[in-house]
Amino acid sequence: MYVLSTKEMREEERIAIEEKGVPSLLLMENAARGIADKVLDMGAGSALIFAGKGNNGGDGLAAARLLMASGVNVKVIFIGDKERATHDCLINLAMLESCDADISYNDTSCTIGHYDIVIDALVGTGLKSKLNGTYIDIVEKINKKAKLVLSVDCPTGVNCDTGEDYGIAVNADVTVTFHLPKRGLLLYPAYSHVGKLVVKHIGIPCTTASDCFMLDGKNIHLPVRKSYSNKGTYGKVLFVSGSDTMAGAAVINGRAAYKAGAGLVNICTTDHVADVVHSTLPEAVTSRRGSIDHDYGNVTVIGSGIGISDDSRRMVRAVTEKTKRPIVADADALNIMAEDKSLISFNGVITPHIKEMSRLTGLDPDYIKSNMIETALDFARKYNVVVLLKDAHSVIASPGGKICINTTGTPAMSKGGTGDCLAGLIAGLIAQGMDVFDAACLGAYINGLAGEMAAHRKGEYGVLATDITENISLAMEMLKHNCNKKSLEM
Repeated sequence: MYVLSTKEMREEERIAIEEKGVPSLLLMENAARGIADKVLDMGAGSALIFAGKGNNGGDGLAAARLLMASGVNVKVIFIGDKERATHDCLINLAMLESCDADISYNDTSCTIGHYDIVIDALVGTGLKSKLNGTYIDIVEKINKKAKLVLSVDCPTGVNCDTGEDYGIAVNADVTVTFHLPKRGLLLYPAYSHVGKLVVKHIGIPCTTASDCFMLDGKNIHLPVRKSYSNKGTYGKVLFVSGSDTMAGAAVINGRAAYKAGAGLVNICTTDHVADVVHSTLPEAVTSRRGSIDHDYGNVTVIGSGIGISDDSRRMVRAVTEKTKRPIVADADALNIMAEDKSLISFNGVITPHIKEMSRLTGLDPDYIKSNMIETALDFARKYNVVVLLKDAHSVIASPGGKICINTTGTPAMSKGGTGDCLAGLIAGLIAQGMDVFDAACLGAYINGLAGEMAAHRKGEYGVLATDITENISLAMEMLKHNCNKKSLEM
């Protein structure tokens, strides 16, 4: 599903109105119908609507009229200077006034808790800075007193491009957004304010292609398992991973690749780790660090658990300079690359978390968190490598400018080893013939989905990386049959 920036959304609306002849009031009415339908679905008999002076407020005012017509007890509080309201907002305000609606102006003294639901139509997708004092006061009251909250298009206070919340934003139970999801709504911390994200179509007749998208469980193409095949059909993965103090990284790597469908796994590691692999993952073959076969298989993964030493530096340089296959670079390989950027000259994907990306770029971690898309995309273009920037919702960027925002996952995955699982999973997909960028996007999605499944079985506190690997193949079967839970309501 395409995901839009606020600029792209404005252009979609402009094309619909100016080139396709769709009246802007009709778009607002359709948005209002989407809001009203959702409120009625939630069974609310009374609604308090905070409406601002922009088109977001106009959506809320139109929804108030439709809810009144459906028998809902509606109270509207208009916030802002009425004389500075947008044209369509004023028209809907006038219609509401003619219906003798209960409207107050800039008066927030009513008891929020008396209403079944609060509708937040204060500030829309154009916010680029922190709210002022009046809005902060209203938001704080909504967050403390409301029984249920529905935000119109986006929760008031969030940046719909970057995902920032500037320290204060409405905590919605449901956010009804229009046409397509906005980038920032899928990124943290904004996503923590969204609640359930509902997308409502409002009559915009066409969508121009966007470079940003999300996977939502529909139309996902997995590697095909053929009836006439053998292990060579599904590719070979070489892992240069593990060290005597981090043997588990190599085991998790290999198990994830096998669970994703790879035909054969070779783990190039130390003698001690090889013994651990033989006892815990007997399906894998092993080789020794001093004899890396740079022509082996279909994809090479380097970095998981190798540590930082002169030996590991030599291995990273040898792999990046001599390997002609795609490379997945993870963990300590990234820290070594941060020391020497010339090593980032390969066909493949890097999988840094925020701090590793900070070392690679020299950017402050807080800046990266607030600029996930730009950071990943700039690095991908500069070094001609796919970047999977890991966070609660990861961003995957290609050198050609494509962006995927992954929304699967759970706090249960905040454990050591989950990155090793992801690297192995991506490699398993590449080994079966997937494009590197596509494998990174799908790998992130499957990894998060497997984590969700593990949390469902084990609880959010007890999930281990090995639990995630055990659910990879089950998650893929769910996707194969298109029966996984949907992250969006359409």
